[in-house]
Amino acid sequence: MNHIDRVRRAIEFASPDCVPIELVDVPFVYDAYDTLDPASVTVPKGAEGFDSMQATYHWTLKNAETNGGGERLRRDEWGCLQRVPHDENSAYEIIERPLKEENSLTGYTFPDPSVADPYFDRIERVIKERYADRFVCGYVDPGPLIVAFALMSYEGLLTRLYDNVDEVRHVVSKIVDYQIDIVRKWKSAGAHMICVIDEIAGTGGLMFSPDLWRTHFKSEMARLFNGIRRQDLYVGCLLDGDITAIFDDVASFDLDAIDIRQPHCVGIDRWAEAFRGKVCMKASVDMMTTLAEGSPAAVEAEARELRDKLGTDKGGFMGIVLRWHRPAYRETNVEASVRGFLSASSAGQESF
Repeated sequence: MNHIDRVRRAIEFASPDCVPIELVDVPFVYDAYDTLDPASVTVPKGAEGFDSMQATYHWTLKNAETNGGGERLRRDEWGCLQRVPHDENSAYEIIERPLKEENSLTGYTFPDPSVADPYFDRIERVIKERYADRFVCGYVDPGPLIVAFALMSYEGLLTRLYDNVDEVRHVVSKIVDYQIDIVRKWKSAGAHMICVIDEIAGTGGLMFSPDLWRTHFKSEMARLFNGIRRQDLYVGCLLDGDITAIFDDVASFDLDAIDIRQPHCVGIDRWAEAFRGKVCMKASVDMMTTLAEGSPAAVEAEARELRDKLGTDKGGFMGIVLRWHRPAYRETNVEASVRGFLSASSAGQESF
């Protein structure tokens, strides 16, 4: 069974021959929010036979200058100025937000999607030359609300939800328009799936009430997912934080896959109860806890638990392997996650 067919079968619950592995750290692709040379990236030990590659469009950046401390400053197409700190525990910090102040939308120009063409020209060449045999999951990160928070600030957006909700809705709608064009570019570049990463919750729950999200933002998320489906692509999403309050809403979206990077935030059993056998789940060992702080044995055990509890005997699970950068996880833990995902199941069979 080839790589692409294996992933398709996992997504469609059509009995893949083993658990597919999706790799984040793909050579010549992964750039860690434009802080790493993609040509310097290597595949983690054990993951050389990965089936699905993650490739992410973040922004198109212009280097503005350096600050007095020698830190790199860069501006994205939305007009946000980012600082890349010397401290490698974070990738970037937004220090200027063009829509932070009231009435700042007047005179603001939303970006033209053609600004992203150089990225997609390059990634299309890389896919054709190096990864034509792999399943390609194109990511849109940041998603609509993350971009809106970047433009307006968290406090500014949340305040305007009550003071000027129509302005917030207009901004989010324009972001979705832009990202639907990005989806078309992913299709042309060779993607099989598009996964949208967005943020509406923290570890303590949603940032605003479920009803407010349903009233003002759910339809825009659905519009973006429908834009992916219209390109005849698989549809995936990653919503950070504890989103249990909107699990039913997530289930109502036309999704093929749910991406989970912090399974402990909700709980592995809760994820299984809500979605096992209904939609494919692709998950990493918890990035904030086990992968970051656990022993290799704990990482390997959690990878097996994710596979066994979220997958079925017909598929419906993919293991996500990541080393990351700024900060990077220990190689021993990354390798342990690969072993766990690909180890024999409790039934004595490889993977499923």
